[in-house]
Amino acid sequence: MKAKTLRVPEGLRGAVQDLSSAEHIEESAAMRKLMYMGYGVFLATQYRYGRLSLRDVAQRLDLSLSEALERLQPLGVSGNTGADDILASLRSLQ
Repeated sequence: MKAKTLRVPEGLRGAVQDLSSAEHIEESAAMRKLMYMGYGVFLATQYRYGRLSLRDVAQRLDLSLSEALERLQPLGVSGNTGADDILASLRSLQ
C-alpha cells in the first residue's frame, strides 16, 4: 500500500472520527473505508447514467457481477444488465 498525504477538511475530520469511534478502528482505516464507500457511490452514479457497464463496476471493485449488483442496490441503482452480462454471470457459477 502506498502512503499519501491528504488534507482533510474540518467537516470530514468529524466523519472520520465518527466512523472510527463507531467501528472501533483507527482513523487511517476509517479514512480508507470512507474513500472506498465514496468510490462505490461514484461508480454507481457512472453505472446509473450508462457511462460504465456492470462488468466495469465489478472489475473496478474486484467483485463478481452478482456481487456488484448487490452493492449497487442499496444505493438505489437497479440492474440494467444485458444478455451478455447475464450469460457471463451464469458461466462464472460453473
